[in-house]
Amino acid sequence: MKKLLLCFALCSFLNQGFAQIETPLSFTSEDDNKVVKETDSGKYYTASKDPEKTVYIGEDPMVYRLYDKDNVVLVEGTLVADGDKYLHQGKWTEYYGKGKVKASGCYVRDRPIGRWLKYYPSGKLMSSYSYAPIENNGSPYYCMAGSYEEYYENGQLKVSGFYKAVIDENSKDTVIVQDPMTGNDVKKIIKGSRPRPEKFGTWEYYDEKGELTKKEDL
Repeated sequence: MKKLLLCFALCSFLNQGFAQIETPLSFTSEDDNKVVKETDSGKYYTASKDPEKTVYIGEDPMVYRLYDKDNVVLVEGTLVADGDKYLHQGKWTEYYGKGKVKASGCYVRDRPIGRWLKYYPSGKLMSSYSYAPIENNGSPYYCMAGSYEEYYENGQLKVSGFYKAVIDENSKDTVIVQDPMTGNDVKKIIKGSRPRPEKFGTWEYYDEKGELTKKEDL
């Protein structure tokens, strides 16, 4: 298996606390993650920053799984090659453990797209929202846009509204890059123009009994 470098952007433009990378990765490279076991289909490694967890990366198809110390799957999805690094691609799912889904959705080359769902440990839906592809100055971006719903654990709707993508001319991203001299991962601030989500239309807020407590027309 070729050397793997999982580099990704930690984007700061999402003002409701949603990270651009929704499901975590616990693998840096074959140099940094110790090989635990190798099979005909792939390799097992110690997880980055947590030696009690294990990462499995299959070669064909390129499957990623993160296991806890009891061999329970915490995250699973597929990767795509991009030069000497690998990116999220296709459907990914994060678990609380023992099959209980925490979050699920799809990626296109490390960027979430389409409908994403998050759940409470009980299995009840916590929130539902979408990412849409946005082009800005000839470059593709993915921004949260469309309907947004948030729920109480009893299943009652808590928040309902819509997001639209607007262009932020003063956006800043923190990205992880490799120093060409030392080979170490370093943080770099990138400034530029890119879309960010902004509330619009009618937003409604409810209490746990289903009573409307607030309404905004933006």
